[in-house]
Amino acid sequence: MIKLDDIRRHAADRPHRSAVVDGEKRLSWAQFADVVDRFTAGLAAQLPPGRPARAAFLAGTGWELAVAMAACRTLGVSCTGLDPDQHPDALTHTLRELDPVVVLVAEEYRAVLGSCSWPAGEEALRVLLDGGEATAPGESPFAELLAAQPLRQPPAPPEQGSFTVVPRGAAPRVAVRPAGAEERELGDHIEEFGFDASDVQLTSAPLWEPLAQSVTRTLLAVGATVVLDRSGIPERLCTLLEDEGVTTAVIAPAVLTRLLAHPASAGRTPSGRLRCVLASGRDLGRWVVNTAWERLGPVLHLAYAPPETGLAAIMGPDESLVARMRSGRAALGSTLVVLDQEDRPVAAGTPGRVAVAGHRLMERYLDDEQPFVMVDTGRGLQRFFVTDDRGVLDGQGLLSLTGRSGGVTRPLRDGAVDAALFRLESDLLNLPCLRDTAVLRVDLPALGDALVVPFTAVAVGREITGHRALSEACARRVPSIPAHVIAVDCIPYSPTGRIRTAELLEAVVPIITLKLQLEQSEHQEISA
Repeated sequence: MIKLDDIRRHAADRPHRSAVVDGEKRLSWAQFADVVDRFTAGLAAQLPPGRPARAAFLAGTGWELAVAMAACRTLGVSCTGLDPDQHPDALTHTLRELDPVVVLVAEEYRAVLGSCSWPAGEEALRVLLDGGEATAPGESPFAELLAAQPLRQPPAPPEQGSFTVVPRGAAPRVAVRPAGAEERELGDHIEEFGFDASDVQLTSAPLWEPLAQSVTRTLLAVGATVVLDRSGIPERLCTLLEDEGVTTAVIAPAVLTRLLAHPASAGRTPSGRLRCVLASGRDLGRWVVNTAWERLGPVLHLAYAPPETGLAAIMGPDESLVARMRSGRAALGSTLVVLDQEDRPVAAGTPGRVAVAGHRLMERYLDDEQPFVMVDTGRGLQRFFVTDDRGVLDGQGLLSLTGRSGGVTRPLRDGAVDAALFRLESDLLNLPCLRDTAVLRVDLPALGDALVVPFTAVAVGREITGHRALSEACARRVPSIPAHVIAVDCIPYSPTGRIRTAELLEAVVPIITLKLQLEQSEHQEISA
């Protein structure tokens, strides 16, 4: 988020214009400056002395979180977002890595936080957002800190890096970003998307998601209005787009799919001001791109943004209509290259490991590992981070993801099957007859080694067409593994676009198993 000095500057220029809108709560720039000033003073009075202060937050999108993050930035306290829906073991692992002395927590996640332990945990300050009441030592309600007297002069914050959590199952990693990276990222975003003070930004993605946080921070930095949506309800989003005159937006992939699938997005015309919608494009399909163009106009920008690199590639609305899904061009401030197994750049059109360079690149992981390679791309040696993705760069600089590898390690033994599954996923994402789909490889007693391929048809009554298209694609790409294709009402996603595999399998596997049993019974009756 931005510092108090920047907020005061905007408050002097446009005191009565809205800075942050969250439901019925509307803060003008003057009001935003006042509450951040007071909260900063209250937080400063409770910070432990004599050690580098780190903060973390476990909360959804809301104005209280925006105020608290601005206060942390003002005090030079790194503030890292945590996925509140991850497994408690993964959350505990991350907290032990970060060891925060301040945790900003929403009421609904207090119990989850209470089950976690970390070195500074017993002495850590736990700030209760959204009206929670303190019931244990170390807890302070948001309103209590907000009641402090304003600062006479904000302290000079120490220069330190920031942290980003990289999901890795039960053992997430923490990437350390260099000091000053956020300022350079801000400049890149302004040049890439033309953000300015006249914009109205809709954030309908959690602020712990790096892309949503960086874009929201940029819009506040230029003095724009930020509208926070914590509901993800299509009807509400349509109302916000129209009533608030939204010009730019960051929307979580699953929320965007629900919005475009809802009749409200077709029945209500946006204000006409909307010009840019950013969403993570890794698992969005052709139907989303086509429908976004029809209902919202030429506004959808698909982003490729690994946590370690920030925004690495972008696909604009015009080219996304003709390019394959999971494609993009290098974003400003980033350089893309495809490497062979000896870390040498490959010729255009040759598949290899995707690597990213740029000033937004992380410095290291918090455990000190530095998974970088030095590559000469014709402009001298540069430090590149080797991602977990495989891809192809064509002669015009278009990157197309083609599979997953193991970062700097060699592909796994079944890499050929993994590559075939990735190609299958990409084929399905490019089918306009599907609203959504997933490809899951399982090894279960009832199914054995098999593919489970749930899908959502574009409309009621189109399930048979979708089933046929998916079955043929599975047989073509992965003929060696039996595929169970099944129509579902929706596919559950996390806010970052990751499929909630366990939840999905729990819903569809019993149906598939019952279907197999019925087919087996029918076959036995015919044979008899």
